[in-house]
Amino acid sequence: MQDIESAIQTIQAILAPAVMLTAVALLLLSLNSRHSSLVNRIRLLDHEARLLKNKRRLLDLDKMRLGNIKEQQRLLLPRIKYIRNGILCLSIAAIFFVLTSFSIGLGYFAISANVTQTMIHLTFIAGMFLVLSGIVYLAVEMYLSYRIILVEVKEQM
Repeated sequence: MQDIESAIQTIQAILAPAVMLTAVALLLLSLNSRHSSLVNRIRLLDHEARLLKNKRRLLDLDKMRLGNIKEQQRLLLPRIKYIRNGILCLSIAAIFFVLTSFSIGLGYFAISANVTQTMIHLTFIAGMFLVLSGIVYLAVEMYLSYRIILVEVKEQM
């Protein structure tokens, strides 16, 4: 009976990091969506710039738009780097949370409880630090996104 209760407790402990995996997956979904939108936006701006440059004669309005496109692209590229870094942090965090679950499982069979306890703590803390890093990258990217909207709106004022 004692073994069954111990096995149940171990399984429950192994599933605890799954909550963090779910949270990371939701953040990754959000970042992947933002990444796709930014890539599409950069491609559209690049296409528009190529069309304008292929014109035989550029009007002043076309020249202004080309300048606007260059400014937006200059501001979009750092955003995509922050999103990429956030995605990498969160992906590695997911790996650490899976390793935490494995470490808990190994603790059930392990000879040395100290080694597995250390492994459990280190992998979980590393995962949490990476989640924090991913969220910081997302916050910086959100801050930068406002500046790009100002560039777009400025053209129409």
